[in-house]
Amino acid sequence: MSDIKNSINNLDLNQLKQLLSELKLYKDLNKQLWNRWKDLYNRLKTWERTYLVEYFPVISEDLAYEISSKVYKEVFNVEIQKDNIKFLPKDTILGWVKVYVDDKVVDLSYQKIEKMITK
Repeated sequence: MSDIKNSINNLDLNQLKQLLSELKLYKDLNKQLWNRWKDLYNRLKTWERTYLVEYFPVISEDLAYEISSKVYKEVFNVEIQKDNIKFLPKDTILGWVKVYVDDKVVDLSYQKIEKMITK
């Protein structure tokens, strides 16, 4: 504990402000996002984006890539290679795909239509 106090005592005003902002971000992310905060916190530090495509297992991963690459280009204005996308087959999607960039999603599944009809 004394090592931490010594380290903090050796910081200048700008470094202390930076430390305070990091602690506030840590606290807010932990409070709001629970278990997802670690991933998001690390991505904020590196500005690295995550690309995920959930697809109905009946369609192939190649077809899921074909569909998602159009969505990435048209909606998110990103041209991305297949190697940079994580593909996740999911039975609950009920057809087509869901395309994610970080926490943003474009839902092209029948599940979305089903929810709209049942409301």
